[in-house]
Amino acid sequence: MTAALPEQCPMSAAAAPAVAFVSTSLFVWSTTEPERFARDFQINDTVYRRLDPEYYAWLRSRMAIAKAAAMAGRLDAVAFEELRVRFNAVHECAIAVFGKARLVDAVRTADVEAYVQPVAEPWRPHRPQSAVSAAVNDAGGFEHRLSEHAISLVDAIRDRALALGWTHGALYQARGRLRFPFGQDYGLVCFIHDKDRLGDVAADAIEIIGPPPREQRSRFYRSPPGSHRK
Repeated sequence: MTAALPEQCPMSAAAAPAVAFVSTSLFVWSTTEPERFARDFQINDTVYRRLDPEYYAWLRSRMAIAKAAAMAGRLDAVAFEELRVRFNAVHECAIAVFGKARLVDAVRTADVEAYVQPVAEPWRPHRPQSAVSAAVNDAGGFEHRLSEHAISLVDAIRDRALALGWTHGALYQARGRLRFPFGQDYGLVCFIHDKDRLGDVAADAIEIIGPPPREQRSRFYRSPPGSHRK
């Protein structure tokens, strides 16, 4: 499960093809495995959206507003220059992926006032709740105590997941060599919050859906080779 990922610059054309995700403040995070991420996903307190022509058009409209504010003296020139440099990087990425003609058409037809921008949820690092804690066990590792809600959700999809090749440990393991959430030993049940629910159950990943109204989605992936989940 992806909990916190470092920000990265877009890969060069010589590197493996990458898909860019962009924040409203024009920071870019890119990955060669976009299928592992929802359209919007959040790293700490910053939400990123997968770049597409419509999102590009909306970001461009925000830059036009920022330029007008800078010219009127309402935005510091240094701050605007930082935004301009970031947007130019997004622009180059969009041109490379979508082509100039498609972007021009998106800018021409976009209803930027009606566009729904990505909005970050209040960032909440995973902290144990009253029924959840991490403690050293007798074997010298760590044990993550589980909530009844998380266990009941996993119980409901257990048979389907096992039929798809998931192991009991990948679903339920609550012990690890490192304190939760570090390492790759902990199972799905450890990553479910009190108001979460489960979505798609597939052979490679199980979807975790956050509470409404945003219902932010993330995916928990099966154990990589060498994992201690049994």
